[in-house]
Amino acid sequence: MMGSNNPGGAGGGGGGGMAPGTGAGGSDGRHDDEAVLTDFLSSLMDYNPTIPDELVEHYLGRSGFHCPDLRLTRLVAVAAQKFISDIASDSLQHCKARVAAPIKDNKSKQPKDRRLVLTMDDLSKALREHGVNLRHPEYFADSPSAGMAPSTREE
Repeated sequence: MMGSNNPGGAGGGGGGGMAPGTGAGGSDGRHDDEAVLTDFLSSLMDYNPTIPDELVEHYLGRSGFHCPDLRLTRLVAVAAQKFISDIASDSLQHCKARVAAPIKDNKSKQPKDRRLVLTMDDLSKALREHGVNLRHPEYFADSPSAGMAPSTREE
């Protein structure tokens, strides 16, 4: 970005961003960012992600992305793990809200068992908040004639 600003904005100054007084502050900030990024990428080599490297490489390859750098593969694995964790957390919040809502309405029938059951509706709401539209069928059938009256089946 700095290189693209120098040619267009070089109004006869002496050296643009290379001058010790003007470019040192921005340059040091950029070097600090690069050092932090380098440290983070090197720490990825020691990190063992939840999602296996082979699985990430498989799906990256299916999408047309091939990179021999294991650090980049692990970075994608960490991002995918964070996404899945956010979806699971949001689904749990939707589940808790769904379970808590009827208890406030009908205090006489409070369930003694407080276990939470995650439903597809909870998951769908959480995915929708993250931009993923999930549609599931209303029912599942083993054959096209399932659910029909026995007299109307053509088997």
